[in-house]
Amino acid sequence: MNKGNCKHKLSDMLLLVILARACGCETRKDIVAFGTIHLSYLQDHLGILAKGCPSEPTLCRMEGGIDDITLASLVSTLSRKYVSEHDGANRRHIAIDGKFMLGTKIGDGRSPDVVTAFSVTDRLPLDTEMCEVKSNEIKAVPKIIERADYMNGCVITADAMSCQSSIIKGIVGKGADYLIALKANQKAARWSVEDAVPTLHPNDEWKTEWELAHGRLYQRRCRVYSDISGIKALEKFLNVKAVIAIDTHTIEKKSGTEQKQTRYYITSLEERAQTLDRISRMHWGIENNLHWTLDARMRQDRTKRKETKSARNLDSIQKLVYIIYTIASKKHLPETIRKRKELFKVKFSAIASYAKNSLAYAISLLSL
Repeated sequence: MNKGNCKHKLSDMLLLVILARACGCETRKDIVAFGTIHLSYLQDHLGILAKGCPSEPTLCRMEGGIDDITLASLVSTLSRKYVSEHDGANRRHIAIDGKFMLGTKIGDGRSPDVVTAFSVTDRLPLDTEMCEVKSNEIKAVPKIIERADYMNGCVITADAMSCQSSIIKGIVGKGADYLIALKANQKAARWSVEDAVPTLHPNDEWKTEWELAHGRLYQRRCRVYSDISGIKALEKFLNVKAVIAIDTHTIEKKSGTEQKQTRYYITSLEERAQTLDRISRMHWGIENNLHWTLDARMRQDRTKRKETKSARNLDSIQKLVYIIYTIASKKHLPETIRKRKELFKVKFSAIASYAKNSLAYAISLLSL
């Protein structure tokens, strides 16, 4: 066999990359080493890589050659397919948030920003959109909402970047409710709420007990104000039913330093304060599950890519790995399999079939 004169199947290389990243590989060099070490297993049990393990340049060309929009669509469709077939939720909670890929720098020195619609209920990403160059999430979020066929009856949460009348109109148009942070990017609305809240009486209020976590004492208080007809700056937001004020009080255990903060939200929900506080906290499930896994376990921010296209393909592959492991964890795989960390140490045969079946299904959808 002549080096540099081999043709590999795209599906074979994708499955190699998926399994390697699932087992802790970070660089293409790691992936090639992984494929070389496990080549016999990959050929005998999975029927892939008949012509050997692809080289680093081949993997690089593959990553830069795949249409990033198509691959992202495949991954999202796979996740939504699983969710639709295992729909046990009365009301699904979807958090929309963006994440910068800090390992990649584009022309103006910025890092690409990928916005994800994440089902907090299922712990799975449902759709993604990469922000355009010299743009931000305000233009990416409407694209996710526009093509969403899964939002009816859901609760959508988002940070203040999505506090736009057009975005809220899109959410309501999909038959969903919303709970969105209100900050200084909506100056008139924010200042009007800050001025009005001290003069209003809360319709409901709820306070937590003091909690000790990470060396801090922590307490939250949630106040709900439904009588907001006098706040004219909120009229542009469709179906807004209440303003939520969440006060946090933290005390550092060692130093005794205290910090108090009040955050405001607008919502179309008519729920008790305790429920609304829980929903606002659950929004960070996208950070604590998806984004943490991408950074802490898959080292996304340490992985450098020279082009936006390659960066998004990396994000899609890593999200597919996350989806496979999340689905696998729901199927009660052994703890040692689900929480592997050491490179090349995992016996991946228990998850290989999940990866192969998932990839085969995704490829069949668009005949990749």
